[in-house]
Amino acid sequence: MARVFRKYRLARLLSPERIGPMAWLEAPLLVVAAVGIGFLVRPDDPLIFTGGIRWSIVVVLVVALRYGSLIGSTGMFTLVALWFVCQALGLYPGMPFPELTFLGGYIIILITGEFADMWRVRLMRAESQAAYAEERLRNLTQRHVLLRLSHDRLEENLLVKPYTVRDALLRLRDVVMDESHHEALPGGEELLNLLAEYCQLQRGGLYRVKNGRAVPEPVALLGNNSPLDQGDQMLRHALDYRLLTHVQTGETMEGYKGHYWVCAPVMNSGGELIGVVVVERMPFLSIHHENLQLFGLLLNFYADVVHHGPVVDELCDIWPDLPPVFGREFEALRRLAEARKVDTTVLLLSPDESEQARQIVSALNRHRRAMDGYWWVDWDGYVLMLLMPTTGVYGFESYLRRIEQWLKEDFGMDTLAQAGIQYTHRFLDERPVKEQLRDLLGEVHV
Repeated sequence: MARVFRKYRLARLLSPERIGPMAWLEAPLLVVAAVGIGFLVRPDDPLIFTGGIRWSIVVVLVVALRYGSLIGSTGMFTLVALWFVCQALGLYPGMPFPELTFLGGYIIILITGEFADMWRVRLMRAESQAAYAEERLRNLTQRHVLLRLSHDRLEENLLVKPYTVRDALLRLRDVVMDESHHEALPGGEELLNLLAEYCQLQRGGLYRVKNGRAVPEPVALLGNNSPLDQGDQMLRHALDYRLLTHVQTGETMEGYKGHYWVCAPVMNSGGELIGVVVVERMPFLSIHHENLQLFGLLLNFYADVVHHGPVVDELCDIWPDLPPVFGREFEALRRLAEARKVDTTVLLLSPDESEQARQIVSALNRHRRAMDGYWWVDWDGYVLMLLMPTTGVYGFESYLRRIEQWLKEDFGMDTLAQAGIQYTHRFLDERPVKEQLRDLLGEVHV
């Protein structure tokens, strides 16, 4: 591990991730330092312009590889200035200005600097796409663990419980969606009842979090609870570190004398802390890894359902049939597109009234990628919108070629238009989501 860390530090030293103001000072200083060493090695030729290799230009080459062509040019101009300084000191008497040496060196500096700039941009784009994929993978992992725990609970409780965790989550989502969008934590009582059913919660409360502190007024309570103790050690630890904390956490809770058993933050997949659940009583044997993991996953699911942000709430008010998950992904990808980090394509498919065209649209929805979002804009008319992240111009052209190949093999048609399907696509930009959706839906008069 230490060896890997040392290699990483060496890589950061040789090729920094960001170019700061110090780089503009470092480039000329490196060239001046190289010429200073040249004075020690060759007092009569500090620029080392005689011989086989122009070593002073090699230093500028390293600067260009490290920082790019613009700062590399600064280093080259510094070297040219040092030539005149050396001549003013009486060096290189009678030697004409080495214009070919400087010109050739400057061309090499521009080429290497452009190479560095190009790969720095490519690495930044790759890191941004990897970060987005990691977030999607984290969400998928949480849902996978939730599915596994649901199956385990189904095997254990099938004889005494008539429904599964999936049914309970669907019921929770329906209740939350029926509540007002203006409430901070709608469906709080249903959430606590669900936790009591599946996590053996006996007494606890749900509280809003504002500016990193829990609001004393409860949103929902289960059983008779004492007033919220905002100075409690466990509660502060859960809010400060945004982690589920319990009496068996370890050294953190060693010597804890409060009256809470579990404090769990309510946090969505975007990392926004919107509430906290404090538990005053539950069976001691229920405080184990699987039960607490289910506890946290239920809270994450609840937070993702109820808290989409004001942008998504506005979209749901304008288009009531728009899935909040689709709106949240649209806004997240719009921010990445605004930062020029991830390219995203939005495709709108509108078939005619023929049964074959509608079957083709349904098949395209079934065969979409797992990361693609979808919205049935008009279910009766089979109007479908697909949100395709990490898909730029060339990716979308490849997608269309695959569709046309599939249409030719299965239906004997060459294009979507021949199949009776009108399609419109846009690449996400920095405009608000509402404006981009209206622009796209206006193309097909939806």
